[in-house]
This record gives sequence, structure tokens and C-alpha cells, in this order.
Amino acid sequence: MKSLDLFAGAGGFTLGLHQAGIHTQAAIEIDRFASETFRFNFPKVQQYERDITSFSDEEVLEKFSGIDLLVGGPPCQGFSVAGPSQYGKLDKRNNLVLEYLRFVSLLKPKMIVMENVKNFINGKLPSKDKVVDVVTKKLEEEGYTVETKILFAADYGVPQSRSRVFIFGVKSDSGYVIPELKPTHGKELKPYVMVEEAINDLPYISASEGFDNDPSKFEYSHKPYTNYQKLMRKKTKGIFNHEAMKHTKRLIERFKHIPQGGSLLDVPVEHGQRVRNGSELDKRPRFKMNNQRLNPEAISYCVTASFQSTFVHPYKNRNLTAREGARLQSFPDHFIFKGPRTLMSKKLLIRENREDEIGLSQYNQIGNSVPPILAKAIGDAILKANKRLLHDTTKSLQEVI
Repeated sequence: MKSLDLFAGAGGFTLGLHQAGIHTQAAIEIDRFASETFRFNFPKVQQYERDITSFSDEEVLEKFSGIDLLVGGPPCQGFSVAGPSQYGKLDKRNNLVLEYLRFVSLLKPKMIVMENVKNFINGKLPSKDKVVDVVTKKLEEEGYTVETKILFAADYGVPQSRSRVFIFGVKSDSGYVIPELKPTHGKELKPYVMVEEAINDLPYISASEGFDNDPSKFEYSHKPYTNYQKLMRKKTKGIFNHEAMKHTKRLIERFKHIPQGGSLLDVPVEHGQRVRNGSELDKRPRFKMNNQRLNPEAISYCVTASFQSTFVHPYKNRNLTAREGARLQSFPDHFIFKGPRTLMSKKLLIRENREDEIGLSQYNQIGNSVPPILAKAIGDAILKANKRLLHDTTKSLQEVI
């Protein structure tokens, strides 16, 4: 099968599909840092660092005709409960779902898989139409059988509490069928992969320690402890993207008061946050999501694009490194993230005339990705469900040759 990855990001979906045996023919991603990461890790895939709306209908047909599978996750910020939707606002990025549907209409792939946040189910387009209804109706008009699934990543071996919506569609006259995805982990199955099982073989560095892209300075000091670690360490001899952020003494002192599984709500007022735009201490911290120390004996909270400042290491008094976040997202250690580790806010960059630095940091790229292990489970299920059809197609081609 040949795939096209839209809104490809750093390449989590493509990596999982490759691991399953599905070849990504091309990928489109507008962000320059995510594109750099994608090109570095997939040098043989044609990658377009462009706005998806810049492709004319004629160019889409010229460059991408003949693909079997179309995958991708239109930007989810507009649908996320942490985005504009929480204020009842409609985000213009929601319209990018329609761009995905334009590619479907033009290319008519045998199968499509669209991924998005769980709140996609309730999200609306700028037209105020319910997005999932529009997507389903449009796909059915194009001759697709459609099924919506909510998949919990931990059920497939990802050490993280992450639920995402996946819309599957198969062309009704293609002979393909929508795959059934059976969990591999959970009750009466393999146990969930816990945080400690995922990251405790990585060096226990403190704030400001570590290295980003120099594996000669950061080698494994011992053998992996768990099967998950063995999987993550395949094809690599060094550790990349494992540099801890610098923290003030005040922040480190705050972290010391957060128990495993706790958050900013557990911190005494004198070590807590200051009020916004002021110097006084905030006596009523309201954000349970801030400064959450991971419980090593549980699965991780959902890794989002902002996890760089949200999560605290289970044992060390610092935030997670990019590599630790990548482990929780199931990216193997040989997958190297490019671009800056962190970025200042867009408003600050614009104010300082540094717009050229705006993009997705390594942390953003990791949090925005489809976990590769989950993507592989989807790829495996697609191939298994359509094994006979794929075999017959291959046989027919061989007979023609």
C-alpha cells in the first residue's frame, strides 16, 4: 500500500505505518522545524514544506494520484478543550478539515484515516456545522463507508493516557474493509506500560544537564530493564534530545514539594506561582494541570504540545526532557527531533522582531504527534483486514509483468 500523509508533523503516523509495512509516498507539513525533523528521519519520502491550501487541484492530481491510503490529522487546536472552543469561539484552522476532504475528493484513495482530538466529536466548523457530521456526509457522498472510533493509546502499548478520534473510510467499490482494532494491553491482556518502564533506563540528569544531538557524549550506561525499553533502543547506539531545561532555584524548590502523582495544588503558597502580571503570591492556585509530577507506577498523563512545562520527572526536580516525552509517545530513540528544544511565545518573538524563529519546538512536535506504536497498530490492522485483497492484487500485477 502507498500512503499520503497530510499535516504530517514530525512523522509519528508515517513512522508507525512504515513499521507495519505501509509505504508513505509523500507528506505535507507547513511547519519548518517539524518538516526538518520529518526529512531527517525519512530521507526517501517526498516531503513538501508547504501550506496545504497552496496545492491546486491540478497539482494534487499530478503529484499524488495512485495512492491507496490517505492519513492525517488536521490541526486540532481549534477542537481541543484547551483551545478556543472552551470559550465558545470557532477557530479558522477548523476549516483545514475541508482541505483534507478536498484531497479525498480529488484522489479517491481506497481508504482514509483521519485523526483528531476527542473533542473533535463535538467540534464545529466556522460555518457552525458539526464537523464530524460534515466529514461523514462528505465521505459518504464520495462513495465511502465510514466508521468513527475512539482509540485509547495505552490499550495498544503506549505508556500514556491518550484518547483520540479516528475516522476510517473505505471506498465502497474497492473491496477494502474497515479494520477492527483489538487492544493488546489492559484488563486480562498484557499490563499497561508504566512511566518507569518507559524511561527509567535513561540517564537521571538534573536541571541544565544532558546533551541534545551529540550521542558520543551520551551513551547507554547499562542494558534495558524492560521489553518496552528494548523496543525503544533498537537501531541506536546513543541518546539524542536528552537535555534538561534550566530552572530557577525557586522553581526547583517548588518541584521538591510536589509528590508523585501530585501537582501545583500540593505546593505550599510560599513556593507557588505568583499572580499574573504581578509579584504577589497566588494564594488560590487553580490549575491542577500545572507542574504535575508523574507517578512512575502509572501510565503517563496525556502528552500535549505544552508538556515541556506541565510534567515533572518522577524522581528528579525538573521538567521532562524531549527524549523522555518521546519515550512516552513511543518514538524510538533512533528518531531524532530537529529544531529548537523550546520556543518563546509567539507574541514575545514578534515583539522582539524574531518572527523567523516562530515554529514548532521539539516538545511541540512530540506532543502533536500520533504515537507511532498506535499508528503501527492501525497499519497492522489495515493490512490484516485486507490481506486477501492485497495478495490478489499483487498476484495479478505479477501475472501482468
